[in-house]
Amino acid sequence: MEEQEEAGVMDERIYVALGRETAKNKSNLAWVLDNCEGNKICIVLVHRPAQMIPVLGTKFDAATVDEELVRAYREKQKAKTDKILDEYLRICLRKGVQAEKLCVVMNSIEKGIVQMISENKVRKFIMGAASDKHYSTKMEELRSKKAIFVCQHASVTCHIRFICKGYLIHTREARMDEVRALSALLSDFQRLVSSQSSTISDQDSRGSKRKSEEEEEGEEEERTSRTSSSRSASTLSYFGGSEASSSVSVMEEKSNRSSPPSLPCSGMGLRMITFLINSTKLWQRLAIQNHKHCE
Repeated sequence: MEEQEEAGVMDERIYVALGRETAKNKSNLAWVLDNCEGNKICIVLVHRPAQMIPVLGTKFDAATVDEELVRAYREKQKAKTDKILDEYLRICLRKGVQAEKLCVVMNSIEKGIVQMISENKVRKFIMGAASDKHYSTKMEELRSKKAIFVCQHASVTCHIRFICKGYLIHTREARMDEVRALSALLSDFQRLVSSQSSTISDQDSRGSKRKSEEEEEGEEEERTSRTSSSRSASTLSYFGGSEASSSVSVMEEKSNRSSPPSLPCSGMGLRMITFLINSTKLWQRLAIQNHKHCE
């Protein structure tokens, strides 16, 4: 079963994030084409809508410019982005690699990448680790704020490789064991909730039935108690006067106040508490491992 899952992952396409400047990204794309033989490739480019719109030789904030002018200018910029993606596809075609393109529209490049990974359930992803000017042969850590953000926030099921100037710099492994454990915990939680709900509904039905029976019994006992109290009061009045009668009233009040209070967590079973503890420990372990991978 696990071998079938691994084979399915191998057949999945590899998503590659590239920048707008094709000359500076050709070395990274070349590394991808040389190291990902047999895999389908999807070129990803995050398009940020222009916030400053040129009007009569001067740029103005988009919020202060006519909507039609803003729309027209942004459409031209989007068309340029599509041409850049087409250029990357032509490079892949010349290498005999099957590729497709994906344009993500987002004001933040790193947030756009993280959202794209989540929405497309990406299992394999490649992006730049830093600009070429920061590259050195001894470079072993991420220098790009965008790369660090993606490493820290992207789905843990995604295997990410960071490259710079055609060299692999850093790899963030996918952590499937923790995800499977979390899925198992969630399944247990759903079963616990459903069983807890059915138990509560049964208890409510039995409780309402018992309550009606107790109310009937209480009314009967109250009538009997009133009769016996009146008789006792008469007897005590005959033997001891009003002091004995008042002591009986005090004893009745203490008896009425003797019912124990309900506990706030009496409906929570031991299995539910165990689940909450285990899920908390798992989330803490995921956070620690994610931090170590991105150091």
